[in-house]
Amino acid sequence: MLLVHSFSRFFRESYGFAFYGRELAKHGVRVISATQEVGEDSSGELMRTMLSAFDEYSSQETAKHVRRSMLENARRGFWNGSTPPFGYRTYVAERYGGKDKKKLVIEPAEAEIVRRAFQLYLYGDGASGPLGIKAVTSALNAAGHRQRSGLPFRVQSVHLLLTRSAYAGVHFFNRRDSRTGKPRVREDWVAIDVPRIVDDESFHAVQAQLHARHPLNTPPRLTKSDIPLSGVARCGCCNGPMRSRTGKSGRYWYYACARKADIGETACVGCAIPMPALDALVIEAVCERVLEPTRLNAMLAALIARSASRREAQRAELRQLTGKQRALAAQVRNLIDVIESGGLAGAKAVQERLQTRQAELDALGRLIVYKRRELDAPIGEVSPAQTQAFATALRERLRDDSNPAFRRAYLRLMLSEVVVSADAIRIAGPKAALANQLAANNPIPAAQVPTFAQDWRTRQDSNL
Repeated sequence: MLLVHSFSRFFRESYGFAFYGRELAKHGVRVISATQEVGEDSSGELMRTMLSAFDEYSSQETAKHVRRSMLENARRGFWNGSTPPFGYRTYVAERYGGKDKKKLVIEPAEAEIVRRAFQLYLYGDGASGPLGIKAVTSALNAAGHRQRSGLPFRVQSVHLLLTRSAYAGVHFFNRRDSRTGKPRVREDWVAIDVPRIVDDESFHAVQAQLHARHPLNTPPRLTKSDIPLSGVARCGCCNGPMRSRTGKSGRYWYYACARKADIGETACVGCAIPMPALDALVIEAVCERVLEPTRLNAMLAALIARSASRREAQRAELRQLTGKQRALAAQVRNLIDVIESGGLAGAKAVQERLQTRQAELDALGRLIVYKRRELDAPIGEVSPAQTQAFATALRERLRDDSNPAFRRAYLRLMLSEVVVSADAIRIAGPKAALANQLAANNPIPAAQVPTFAQDWRTRQDSNL
C-alpha cells in the first residue's frame, strides 16, 4: 500500500489521481489516507473521486488568490521573493501585517560586472572591436568574474544579462507562467521600478546590436567573419553582395558576385577581385584619403555648422516624438483597462492591437533616446592636433595585420558600402560615424550610428 496523510498529498488533480490510482491498483497497490477513511467498495471509489475533485478546486482557488496577491504586491513595487537578478540584492523596505515587504537595491560588486559586460559587447576590450556574446563570456571568466553561485559564466547567462530590462530601471513581473514556463501576453506583465545599472542609451544600443546580429537577420558567417569587407562589398554590375570564394584548394581568396555564383551569368556577368588586393585598396583609400586631417577638419566643421542650424528643428522633432509617446502610452493603458474589465467579445483582436501598440512604443522609446543624445552631446570643436593624433592612431590600427577584429569593426563603422566594378571601386560611409569618433571621448558602437546619415562621398568628385 501507499500511505499518505491525505489524498491531496497523492494528487491534487482529479485526472492524475484517477489514472495513477488505477495503475497502482492493477499491480495490487492500494492508496490509503491516514486522515480520510473510505472503503474499498464502489461507494469508497465515489468518495475518493469527490475528494480529489474538491482538492483540485481548492488548489485552483488557492493559486488564484496567491497570484492575485503577488500581482498586487508587484504593482506596489515590492519584490515577490524569487532570486533577484544578478547585480541586485533585496532589502526590507517595510513591514505589513507581520510580513516583510522587500525591494531591490544594487549590489556594487555584481553591478560592476554587469557594466563590464555591456562595455565589452558595445566597445570591446580596447584591443578589438565590439565582442560577441561568446567572447564576452570568455573575457569575464578570464578576468576571474563568477556567477553568484561561484560557477563560471556561460553563454546563456551572459545573453540573459545583456537582455534584462531591469538593468535599465524596469523589471517585469509575471512574464512567464510559473508552472508551464510559457510566456504570457504583454498586457499581463507588471512593471516594477528598480535602481538603474546602465543608461538607456547603452541598453538600447545593446538590444539593437543583438537584433542586428541575430542569425535570422544576419548570417553568422557575416557576424563572426574576420574578412574585413564581408557584408559591405557589393557588385557594381547588379548591386548584389559579394561573397568570399577560394581557388586552388584554398591557396587563393577572392571577392566574387554572389548572384552570379547562385544563379549564373543570366543574373549577372559578375566580377571578381583577389581578396588581399581589394582589402589593401580600400584600407589605403580610407587611410590616405578619408583619414586625411585636412579633410577630417573640413568634414567636422561642416557637420558642426549643420548641427547648430538644425538644433531647433531637432528640439521640435523631439517634442513631437515625446507627444506621440505619451499618446501611445495612453492607448496602451486604455487597452489594458478594456481587457482587464472582461466580457469583451473581440478580446483577441484587442490583445493583438495592444501588442502592436506596445512594440511601437518600445521602438519610439529607443528613437527618443538617440534624439536626446544628439541634443545633449552635440559634435564639438576639435583642435588640429587632436585631428592629427586621431588620424595617425586609426591609420596605424587599420594597417595592423595582427588585429583583424579591430580592423573589421572600424571598417564596418566607417563604410556603408564598397561597390566593385570592372574599372572602379567606390567606397562610401556615414559622416556622423567619423565625426563622432573624432569628437567624442568614448567610441560609439556601430549599432548607434544612424543608417540614414549622409555619406561622406555622395557624388563623383576629385577624390577618385
